[in-house]
Amino acid sequence: MSTVTKILWSPTQNDLFLTYGSMVNLYKVTRCSESDAFKGKPATRLSDHTYGIHVAVNSGIQYLKTIAWYPGRDEQDNLIAVGQQNGKIVLSSFGQPGCSDLVGKEFSPKHSRSCAYLAWNPVETNLIAEGLEKYRSDPCILIWDIHAKPGSEITSSLERQRYSSSISESSVITKPITELGPGDTTGSLAWFQKDSKTFAAGLGSKYIKIFDLRETSRQHLTTNTKSVYGICMDPKNDYRLASYHENQVSVWDIRNFDKPIMTFPEAKPVVQIGWCPTRMGFLAVLTKETSAVKLYDIRHIPMGTDELDPAIIERNISCFSNHCTAFSWHPRDENRMLTVSQTGAVKDITVHERIPVMWSSQFHLSWACGKRMIDVVTSEKSPTIDISQRIRQRVTKGYGTQTINVEHNAHVVNEEPYLRGMWRWLSLTRQLVEECRTAQTKINISRCTGIKGLLRQDGDIGNGAQYCHWQEVDGNILNHLRKMKIYTSEERTRVLHLCGWRSKEKVDMFLEELETQTEYTKAAAVALFNLRMGKSIQILSKTATKQGYENLSAVAMAIAGYQEEQQTMWRRTCGSLIQTVHDPYLRAMFCFLSSDKENYDEILGDHNCMPVADRIAFACIYLSDQKLKEYVDNLSSMMKDEGCLDGLLLTGLTLEGVELLQNYVDRTGDVQTAALAAVFTFPCEMSHNEKVITWIESYRELLDRWKLWHQRAEFDIIRHSSDSHSSMRHNRPQAYVSCNFCGKSIACNTQAPFRLMSRSMMSMSANKPKISCCPGCRKPLPRCAVCLTNLGTPSGSTLCQQIEHKDLENKLTPLDDWFTWCQTCRHGGHASHITSWFKDHPQCPVTGCDCKCATLDPIGRLKATSPLVPAGKA
Repeated sequence: MSTVTKILWSPTQNDLFLTYGSMVNLYKVTRCSESDAFKGKPATRLSDHTYGIHVAVNSGIQYLKTIAWYPGRDEQDNLIAVGQQNGKIVLSSFGQPGCSDLVGKEFSPKHSRSCAYLAWNPVETNLIAEGLEKYRSDPCILIWDIHAKPGSEITSSLERQRYSSSISESSVITKPITELGPGDTTGSLAWFQKDSKTFAAGLGSKYIKIFDLRETSRQHLTTNTKSVYGICMDPKNDYRLASYHENQVSVWDIRNFDKPIMTFPEAKPVVQIGWCPTRMGFLAVLTKETSAVKLYDIRHIPMGTDELDPAIIERNISCFSNHCTAFSWHPRDENRMLTVSQTGAVKDITVHERIPVMWSSQFHLSWACGKRMIDVVTSEKSPTIDISQRIRQRVTKGYGTQTINVEHNAHVVNEEPYLRGMWRWLSLTRQLVEECRTAQTKINISRCTGIKGLLRQDGDIGNGAQYCHWQEVDGNILNHLRKMKIYTSEERTRVLHLCGWRSKEKVDMFLEELETQTEYTKAAAVALFNLRMGKSIQILSKTATKQGYENLSAVAMAIAGYQEEQQTMWRRTCGSLIQTVHDPYLRAMFCFLSSDKENYDEILGDHNCMPVADRIAFACIYLSDQKLKEYVDNLSSMMKDEGCLDGLLLTGLTLEGVELLQNYVDRTGDVQTAALAAVFTFPCEMSHNEKVITWIESYRELLDRWKLWHQRAEFDIIRHSSDSHSSMRHNRPQAYVSCNFCGKSIACNTQAPFRLMSRSMMSMSANKPKISCCPGCRKPLPRCAVCLTNLGTPSGSTLCQQIEHKDLENKLTPLDDWFTWCQTCRHGGHASHITSWFKDHPQCPVTGCDCKCATLDPIGRLKATSPLVPAGKA
C-alpha cells in the first residue's frame, strides 16, 4: 500500500474504504475465511479476521487537499468530492469515465485559495459545504448544489475565457447557493443530523456559530471559544457537538451554548475527533505523534440544575507500534473503526465494550455487552447453595420471627446445627432476666449478658468448694468411692442456668426433661457429673431396651465396674477404648471417671467432645475460681478469632461479642444471623455500635431487594419494640410535602381547619373532600402540569379519624391523586397524569422547561433498555 495520511469508510457500503495522500486508493474488506476471493490480487491483513483487497486507484487528481465521500445511495460509482489547494471541488470516482453525469464536475470559488474542509449534507445529499482560507472580504464558507446546471451563472466573457482555459465550461459551477463568513477564516463545519437546513461552523478562531440555510442573514446561536476545529455532531444526540483547539477537546450542548458542558485536556495537540455513529456517548480523540486512539465513554452529562458530576470513562485503544495519523468509524457496524499509521499500514479494530458483571439479588448473574444484556439463572439443583440463597430460604420459613419462644427459630433451620447454640443462649438470657425480675435481685442482667459478664459482676465468683459423695439411685452414699471436690456459688448457679443446666437441687427435674427430649446420653452424663452414679447407670440401662440404643447396656456395665485405683485394669481398658466411642457424652463420662485428680483437660480441651455450653457447665462444677476464669477467657478468645457463634454464650453482645459476630460475617457472609443476634439482645449498649447498625441496615436492604416487604416490616417491628433507645421510635418523620409559601407540612397542620367543619360536611360520603390550599397559610397549592388544577389530597387530615373501621378498606387518597414531581426541575402533578404524560413524552410537560424528566428516572432508563437475552442465545 502507498503512503497515506487519511482514511474513510464508505458511507453507503459496508465493505469499502479508501485511503488518500498523494493519490486515492479504494479497498474492499474480505474475511479471512473467504480466501478464494482475493487469490492473485494484492491484499493487506487488516485484523485477525479481515483482509483489505486493493480494488482501484485514482491517481489523476492534482493538488489534492481533502476528500469527502458522497453519502447518497442514488450514485453507485463511489462518487467522491476532492478539495484542492486552489479551492476547487472536483467530483470524481473510481469507475470508467462518463459512467455518471456528476463525475468531472467542478465547483470553483471566485478567487483561488486553499480548501480547508468538505462536508456533505447527510439528508439533502445534493448539498456540500466547503471551507476556504481567508482572502480579503471573500466569504470563507460556500454551500454548493452538485445538481446545479453549469455555465448559466457565468455572464462575463472574461470569466468564460478564464474557466474554459483548463476544462470545458459546461462542467464548471462558479456560483454557490449560499456564501457565509465574508472576510473571515473557518476551522470546521458539521451538519445537524435531523435538521438538514442547519449546521455549525467555527469562524475566525473565536466563535462557533449555528446557521440556518432558510435564514442565512444571521446566525441563530453563537458562542465565544477558540475550539473551532474538528466540529462534529453526535449522531445519537442532535443537541450535542464536539470541537477542539490545540490540546483541548470541548463538548457542547446547544441548549446551553454559553460554555462547554465538559472539556478534556490532552497531553499533545489534537489532530482528529469523531463520535461513534452506533454507540451513544463514544467520542474518539487522536493526538499528534501517538500510537493509540483515546476513547471517552460519556455515560452522564449534568443538565439544568443537576449537580451530579459527569460520568466519564477513559480508554486507550492501541493501534500501532508507530504513530497513528487518522481513524474512521464504521457507519453501521457496532464499535468498529479503521486506523492508519504514518507508514500507510491500516488496521481494522473493534472496540470491545466494558462488560460490567452484576450478581443480582434474585440469584441471577447478569452482564451487559454492547446493546445486549445477558442473564444467567442459577440452577436450583446446584450442589452448592450460596449464602444469599440460604438466607432467603430461611426468611420464607419464618426464621427470626419467633419472639415469644425464641429458641423455636433454631427449629426452623434444623439442617444448620451451628445456629442452635446462639438461639438457645438468646432464649436462656430472656428466662434469666425474667427470673431476676421476679426475684427482685440486685444483679444487673440483660438480654445481652454472657457468662463472662455473670462471673465478673461481683469481682469474685465466690469460694464455695465442698466435698460430696457418690450416690446410688435411692440417694444412699457409695462409701467405697472417694469424695469429689465441687464448687458452688450464686454466680455459678446463674452460669449453669445460662448453659441450660440446673443446680444440684433441681437435677432430677432436669434429667426428666432430657429424657423427654430423647437426649439419653446427655442425661446419663449430667447425672454422673452430679455424682449420681446410680441414676446414670439406671438411665443407660433403661435406654438400652429401646431400639437403636442396645449398646448402652455394655456402657452401663462398664460404669458399674468403676474403680478408683490408678493402676487398675478398668482404667487401662477405658483409656484405650475412649477414642473408639463416638458419642460425645459417653466419651466425656469415661474421660471423667478415668481422669487424674482434678485434671479434666481431656474433657474441657476436646472440642469434639461436648458442646460449649455443656463444657462450661462442667467447668463451673469442677474448676476453681482462677482456673474457671482462665478457661473461660481462653475459650472465648479462641471462639472470637474463629467467629464461632457458640462463643456468644461466653462473651454476650459486648465489644468482644461484636468482634466475634464480625469474624463470623467475614467468614460466612451471613449478615442475617448477625443482625438477628443483635436485634434480639436489644436494648443494650451495642445498639448504637457502627458494625451492629451496618448489619441491620444491610439485612433490611437485602429484604427490600428481594421485595419481601412484609418480612422486612416484621423485622423492623421486632427491632423497634425491643430497642427502647431506638431513635425511630421517638423522632417524628423528617420528610414531608411542604407549602411553597409558609414552608409548613400540608398534612401535619390540617387538624385545625377541619375542626371548623360541621359534622354534616364530614358525613357526606358521596363527595370526596378536596384540599387545594395550605391548611397553615391558606395559599393555593401548586397546579398539576398536565390538568392545571390545584394539587391536594386529604391524607393526614382529621378526615381519616371520621371514617369508621369498616370503611378503612376504601382508601381516602387513591395513588392516582398523590403528589408527584421531578427532583431536577421540581415540576409535577397528579401521579396518574404524570405517568400518562411520560408514556409518550420524555420532556417535562411545563412549557419552556427542557428537562428530560423521564430519562433521569431510573425506571425510565430501565424501560429504555433492550430486553434480556437468554444465555444460550447470547
